[in-house]
Amino acid sequence: MTLTAPATTHPTADAPLPAGLRGYAVLLRRNPNARNLWLAQVVSQLGDWFNTIALLGLLVELTGNPAAGNLISVAQIVPVAVASLFLTGVVADRYDRKAIMMISSLARSAIALSFLLIRTPETAWIAYAGTVAIAIGTAFYMPAASAALPNIVAKNELSVAAMLGQTTFATMLFVGAFLGGAVTTLLGREAAFIANALSFLISTWLVWRIRSNFSIQRERQMLSGASALRVLTEGVRYLRENAFVRGYLLAKPAVAWALGGFGLFGTYSLTIYGTGDFGTALLFAGRGVGAFISPLLVSGTASLQDTRRLHRFIVAGMGLVILGYFLFAFTRSPISGMLCAGIAHWGNAWAMTLSGLIVQANTPDYVRGRVLALDTVGWAVVSALSNLIVASVAIRFAPQAGVLTAVALTVVCVIGWLIGMRRISADPQSV
Repeated sequence: MTLTAPATTHPTADAPLPAGLRGYAVLLRRNPNARNLWLAQVVSQLGDWFNTIALLGLLVELTGNPAAGNLISVAQIVPVAVASLFLTGVVADRYDRKAIMMISSLARSAIALSFLLIRTPETAWIAYAGTVAIAIGTAFYMPAASAALPNIVAKNELSVAAMLGQTTFATMLFVGAFLGGAVTTLLGREAAFIANALSFLISTWLVWRIRSNFSIQRERQMLSGASALRVLTEGVRYLRENAFVRGYLLAKPAVAWALGGFGLFGTYSLTIYGTGDFGTALLFAGRGVGAFISPLLVSGTASLQDTRRLHRFIVAGMGLVILGYFLFAFTRSPISGMLCAGIAHWGNAWAMTLSGLIVQANTPDYVRGRVLALDTVGWAVVSALSNLIVASVAIRFAPQAGVLTAVALTVVCVIGWLIGMRRISADPQSV
């Protein structure tokens, strides 16, 4: 079975895209709409890292709480899961996706400026409240952007565009963190907060410049006349009736059980390696490099349009996640930890990005936003549970036990996923 995307009009050539970085360059050169959407992602994620570095340092300095970073992570994940479950997917399918993205970015720009008010321990609550508010804005932006992508790019560009998004995220992971630290150190935290607010404004302008239909009008009109109950439940109903899409949507939660190990990077650096923030930075860098090279190792656009081939990459990615975190549990230096983190997140990028691509390309436009929102919910809930379980085990026993718990949970869930997918992957046309 090959990937298909809804038919729409694109100002692009029908020629297939080359593989790797050259494919990214061709896509961005020949499709200005894809270029503007990508630039909006780059600018926004760069600002996010400016904000994260400055905010975490400020909170630890003001409160002395070493768990401040964990609390910020919870404030980022939980609102996305809750909002995605009940609201954002419906909004992405029922209303103008371009307007949703622009309003979300403008609102986040204003909220980002609230961090300038954090001056004392008594005002530290603004950091958490602001983070929750920005996360809610992101929860509206992401399903709208993901659901719109198959309408912005041509069918033969979708796989490359999706992999470009993953590569960009990975690049911002280490480039953004480095630049965020440099700006904060040289110009101060206030400059980083202002830069984040400006990044949302620039992102809004770039989205406004996109001249393409973000939704298929006929299908959006069908949805606008539906009852509220049908709108809320149709995503779940679609997944219940479509085993193929449902199966690949469950790939992310299966592999997300490993992400509790990622939450112990700082603990490993401080208590096992004895290398402090430098060791933590190396582990982050390993994660970023692994996620960056992963899309480049998927050979050719043709293979990306072949679901059977994608399935094999997803399974291989799950294996790399398990292997990487299993080896990471026994590391004793930041260099070996960095290599293991790179292996794990190389596989994580394959499993999550390619399964998401299959879901995105095989879901009709009228329900795509709600299905992708449920995709986000599954990943967020499992990630949060994994972090809680792994943290509890690490506190009671040892960090190594926490990581191995994450590995064991992942092995069980991946085996269950593989068993459930045997019939579907063998004959995807039958579902």
